[in-house]
Amino acid sequence: MAQRLTLVALIVAMLSACAAPPLRLYTLGAPSENIDRPPLPRNAAVIVVERVSLPGYLDTQDILIRSGATFDRSQTGRWVSRLSVSATELLTARLAMRRPDALITENVQASSDYEIRVHVEALDVTSTGAAVMRADWQIVPRATAKRIVQDRIQIALRGSVASDAGVVTLESELFDRLADGIDLSTLR
Repeated sequence: MAQRLTLVALIVAMLSACAAPPLRLYTLGAPSENIDRPPLPRNAAVIVVERVSLPGYLDTQDILIRSGATFDRSQTGRWVSRLSVSATELLTARLAMRRPDALITENVQASSDYEIRVHVEALDVTSTGAAVMRADWQIVPRATAKRIVQDRIQIALRGSVASDAGVVTLESELFDRLADGIDLSTLR
């Protein structure tokens, strides 16, 4: 009986040593701090950030690294939600920080004054630490008398991809720079 218990304990110890490391969940960027802002003016512009459009293979919860013509999926980390959802939340937060006089939201509003549309054509983080994003953005006014503002942006960075946290940091920086590149000066 003692030998059987010892054998069972040994098997349990061996199996637990072989267990995969715990899965970590990541999101883009740090949470926004609650800032005491004055109430919005009654005539504040309402700006809706539409869900960011990504290539289908990227719009998952998988954290991916390109290695030549293949992608390696992280075994230890995942996005907390689809990448397009996290990207939209990050862009909305960053744009709202730049325009505290406007209501910038990712929630569809029937009375929006503007819509911001972002299409990410390419988003690659490679096994060598190179990170590239190519994206198009548009600011579409509801009023037809105003013109659509649009542009294309390309961003290239380098960083560590030795861990999931390094990949997340690189992708967060890409989306931060995308937010900085969206020209809000044309909005009332």
